[in-house]
Amino acid sequence: MPRLEDILAQPSLNGVYRLLTPAELVPVLDGTTLAGKVELLAGIGRALDFPDYYGGNWDALEECLSDLSWRAGPVHLLIRHADAIPAEHLGMLLDIFTEAAGHWARLGRVCSLFLEGLASGELAEAS
Repeated sequence: MPRLEDILAQPSLNGVYRLLTPAELVPVLDGTTLAGKVELLAGIGRALDFPDYYGGNWDALEECLSDLSWRAGPVHLLIRHADAIPAEHLGMLLDIFTEAAGHWARLGRVCSLFLEGLASGELAEAS
């Protein structure tokens, strides 16, 4: 199990993780406020300071996460209470973020999504 400090610093560890212990990461979203697609996509856009042209749809999320020319440094996002996000929205988010994380890992840039509140499963775990 990788350490959180390593994930935050090493592009080779980019991915989506179920967070086992509380962490102080910026930015942080509360999944209980992200029950709808509109709220989820708008929240991510605000949290990651997406540009004004961000359209608040799945294609726009994918585009912004794969571009990032407008943002310097690593990209981290923590969603607490991720289990409150409807499964179909969470699945799409994981697909898009996993693809972006892999893209940035190949280019040597840190990009990871952390999820608190999910049951054990297929996601890697970080402590």
